Amino acid sequence: MIKTVSPARQLSLVETGIKSNRRATGRVSKSQWLDTALEVLAADGVGSVRITALAKMLNISKSGFYWHFENREDLLEEMKNYWIDEFSQQIISQVLKQENSPEKNLLSAVEIIRNRQGGKFDLAFTSWARHDPMVRELVDQVRDMRISFVRKLLAAAGFTGDELEARARLFVVYFSWSEVMYRKTPVGLEGEPLDFIVKIIAGSDRN
Repeated sequence: MIKTVSPARQLSLVETGIKSNRRATGRVSKSQWLDTALEVLAADGVGSVRITALAKMLNISKSGFYWHFENREDLLEEMKNYWIDEFSQQIISQVLKQENSPEKNLLSAVEIIRNRQGGKFDLAFTSWARHDPMVRELVDQVRDMRISFVRKLLAAAGFTGDELEARARLFVVYFSWSEVMYRKTPVGLEGEPLDFIVKIIAGSDRN
């Protein structure tokens, strides 16, 4: 059974007029379908990502789906691409445009990751990968992409060899999973000394 998305999330996903009991007549954008599909994936797994259920959540007729996708398999493939782009490639591109210290760049990456609430989707794709070798390969590629990005930032801070690799992996693992392991509070994750954690990883606590 599909879990209900919160009212606030629904309003961010769908177009004006959704509150009506009738199906919306306006088109829902491709990204809205994908956002909703990712929410369902995170809540209930890939088996619950169904066209009819998504259309109901978006309060639009099922035919609206076919403006953007050929079928469910096409949707699943687009979800994979969307996850890579929204929660890895765009973040990496945005951070690399900044001319800051490695520590500030890492903090900036964390802020973007947390704002996009990407942790739950990482967990969802990892769970999906347990049953699909192609998704497993994709998850591995995304992991390596992120490690390479962080490695580049830390290399600029002077790290090399095994220490560089260890710190890059530590950053990726912690910030891929901490968001789903700790409760959120108005000021961040519960009990998380974020600045200190980044300083440890970036090595700026050594002096």
